[in-house]
Amino acid sequence: MSAIYLKKRTDFLKVSKNGKKVFTKGFIIQKYKRTLPLEQNTPRIGFTITKKIGGAVIRNKIKRRFRAIIKEIVNNYLKKNYDYVIVANKKSLIMDYSELKNDVIKVVK
Repeated sequence: MSAIYLKKRTDFLKVSKNGKKVFTKGFIIQKYKRTLPLEQNTPRIGFTITKKIGGAVIRNKIKRRFRAIIKEIVNNYLKKNYDYVIVANKKSLIMDYSELKNDVIKVVK
């Protein structure tokens, strides 16, 4: 099973408005259980990294770190029929990779 990435603004808004928010040191995760399952009942994930954090290079580096973490944990921890949005902050760039991964695992359960 692999995660599908959220791309549409309407999906992000739905998760933001109706989802449950969990705050950690390096990011905020919003999770929302979809009522109507899509063709695939796989988890969907999106990333929000604002320009306040830094330029494109820094934002892309943060996205790459989170994508790698999601790729590692998707089969064991992410729930089916859930949408997740990770809202990163500046600390997610300087945090240790394993610490960031442990935080993600903790909050998606």
